[in-house]
Parts: sequence; structure tokens; C-alpha cells
Amino acid sequence: MKKIVLFISTILVGFSSYAQYEGFENWTADSVETLDNYQTTVNESPFFGGLATYKSTDAVTGTYSIKLETLLSSDGDTIFGFFMSGDIDKQTPGQATNLPPSGALDSIVGYYKSDLQTGDSAVFSCSSYLLGTLTGGGIWYFTGTQSTWKRFAYPMNSIASDSILLAAATGDPINQFNGIPGSWIQFDDIQLKSPTGSLQDVENYSFENWTAINWEEPNNWITTAPYALGETTLTVEKTTDKYAGNFAAQLTTIQNQKGDTLEGLITNGDFDQNGFIKGVPYTSTPIEVEVYYKNTIAGTDTSWISIEFKSGGSVILQSGAQLTPAANYTLYNQAISLPSTPDTLLLGAFSGENPGSQLLIDNIDFVFPVGISENLTVEQLIAYPNPATDELKIRFNTKHNNTVTIRLVDVSGKELTTRSLGNLPTGIYRETFNTSNFSSGVYFIEFTLDNEKVVEQFIVK
Repeated sequence: MKKIVLFISTILVGFSSYAQYEGFENWTADSVETLDNYQTTVNESPFFGGLATYKSTDAVTGTYSIKLETLLSSDGDTIFGFFMSGDIDKQTPGQATNLPPSGALDSIVGYYKSDLQTGDSAVFSCSSYLLGTLTGGGIWYFTGTQSTWKRFAYPMNSIASDSILLAAATGDPINQFNGIPGSWIQFDDIQLKSPTGSLQDVENYSFENWTAINWEEPNNWITTAPYALGETTLTVEKTTDKYAGNFAAQLTTIQNQKGDTLEGLITNGDFDQNGFIKGVPYTSTPIEVEVYYKNTIAGTDTSWISIEFKSGGSVILQSGAQLTPAANYTLYNQAISLPSTPDTLLLGAFSGENPGSQLLIDNIDFVFPVGISENLTVEQLIAYPNPATDELKIRFNTKHNNTVTIRLVDVSGKELTTRSLGNLPTGIYRETFNTSNFSSGVYFIEFTLDNEKVVEQFIVK
């Protein structure tokens, strides 16, 4: 049975179209059930695994049986349902046998129901081993429809065993055929039978025991976290080690229990085997992007952030940066000069290839200019995000030494906060104001340089 393997290439990746308001404050709890003592489609394809391999209340005995189904993913890939005790690729068993004498096995028995499309099949396999050597078993196929529970019995012909490798799947993944979407098969009450008629239940033989695996995903993002379910550390997690607000996104490259390396990746688009694809509708024209990050590099490694704008399916601007190590939150900012108005934005971040590399990202902001009168001594005044939520950022350039004051006022002219910055030499400056206690509505920025004043509107949502 060829297992589905996630391949993620090392590419430039970017952030989300909702990023101008994104502080990674909002996360959604997700959950999927996996079969105890077995690997299932959930372990290999978590986005669709819970739909391809799941418990059913239609059972021979007990409460549940297992149902395997072939389905078509949103990307057009055919996903097959399977369960497996052991590793067919490596031909290693997954559970012990203890039938006398010496683990001799006559057959493997159980019950099934099916509805397999014309030209399709389901496969069932059980192999016995003694001290690592194959001693018996076989591969068997199901076809057609069986609308009521039917008993099956397949010969093992094993004179001795200490363990078995057990697996079942829709389609024929042994021969690289994932099956036809809509086909399904159910199993229940699987047992091993000795030549003397004694029975041994396989592990979780009646498929009663399932474990819910819970995790959180940041809203409006897709991550690699579901591919690391069951690991001590997920590849993408919510963390309170933040730049602002309550949370940030923590991306970690890990080595899983099988020895495979899984990178921390996050995108507002989707994944395929070549990297990030798609994106979301976006028609604004920012002049800059800002991100705060912390970065830990294991060995010689590379983590990236980038941004990609598209129009009519073609990339009109792609920009990215390799991030240097940073023990404290550090600002990454990149000027944006769009040749035309985009219709799509593809964003993301990548923690690196070496286990132990970790990237924290927070406060992704797109910067938009606000208009100012001519002949003022301020070259550029930028307020963002607009609308604001918990905070408003102001960036300005001065041409000469100026005494600068910034006031935030409401529509009635009432001063809500003021900040006197004193005499500032020529340069670029940034100020951040807490707006978390502001009611939703319209407000104004009064920006004073000596005797000159600029008033700009902003919104709190």
C-alpha cells in the first residue's frame, strides 16, 4: 500500500490577504478521530482523512465498525481510505500473536459490507512473521456490492508466528490505484484463527476505540499543523510569545516519530507538491508591508517570508526575504511598487528545513499612504491599519528638525490621547497607539509639526 506523503519544497512564501488586520488573534479549534492501535488516512492526509476513514454506528457487535471510503479532494486528488497495523512499505509487523501452538495461524476471519463501483475494488492484507521472517498470509480483494454484513475467512497457512502485519484499503494502492470516488467498504470483528479453532482478537478488533486529536488553526490560513498530529510539538501553533495583542503564530520544523522532517508552513492559499498555490481575492495597492518576527535557526538553515501579487493568473510582483536570527521581535518591512492593480494575493511563511528551526510571526500590516497638503515639512504621513482594531500605527518622514505632536480625537473634537515627541531631526519615525478601548467609529489624527498641522481620518472597527 503506497502511503500518501506530503512533499514540501523550499520556496519563497508569503502572507495573507487579510494581513492588514492580522495579529493572529483568532484561531479555530479543529478535531479529527483516529483509530487506536492503527495508522489510517488521518495520519497521512489529515485534511480529508476524517472523511475517508471513520467510525460507523452500523456494526456487527458493539457500537462501531470502521468505514473506508474513496473520495475526491477539492484539488482533484483521489483519496483512499485505509487502516494499517505495521508498515507495508518496510514489511514490518504491527502487533503480536499468541495463539497456540507456536502461533500457528489457519485463517483470518471477520465481517464486511461494501458498495464498490464497477471497475473498482478494495484490498485486505494480512501477513504473519516469526522473528522477522515471513511465514504466511496473503492479499485478497473485494468487488461489487454487499448490502448486509457478510463473514469472510481467508487462509493464513502459517505454521508459526509471533506477529502480523494487517491492512485494508479502498482501491488498490498496492498497484498505485487509488480507486473510484464513491466506493466504500466496512469491516468489523476481525479475528485470527488457529488450526485447532482457537480465536485471537486482533488489536481493537471490533473498532470500538477511537481517539480525538485536537488542534487549532489560525483563521483564514492553512498550515502544516494537521500533518504533525500526535507529535509533541506541532509545526504551527498558537503562542502567547507575541509582539502585540494576545497571540502570535509559531512555526517549527520538527522530526516526527517516523524520522521524517516536517516544516512549519503557513499560507492564505493552499499546498501542492511544489509549494504554495492559489491565494485570495485582493484589489488594494499598498506601498509597503511590515511584519514582526522572532527567528531561531538550527545549524545552517533558511527561513523565509514573502508576498506575491497576481492579476489574471499571472504574477505581477513577488518579493521575499531570508530572515536572519532574531532573539527578540524584529521588524521586517518591504516596499511594494505594483505595476497594476492586483486581483489575487498569495502569502505565507516558512520556518526552515532543519528540525529545531523556529519562526514566530505577528502583526502583518500592509501600509497605505494618506494624503497631505503640499509644501509641508512632512514628506509622508502613513496611518495603518485603517480600519484599526487594537492599535493604530503612524509612520512619518520629516524634512527638517521639527517639534512634533500627535493627538487622537473623536468626531466631537474631544482629545483621547496625545503624544509630544519633542524636537525631532530629519528622519523616519514610527509611533503606535493603543485603540483597544476605542468604540467603533470615526476618529481623527492631528499631526502637528511646529506651527503646521495635518488632520487625517481613521476608523476603529
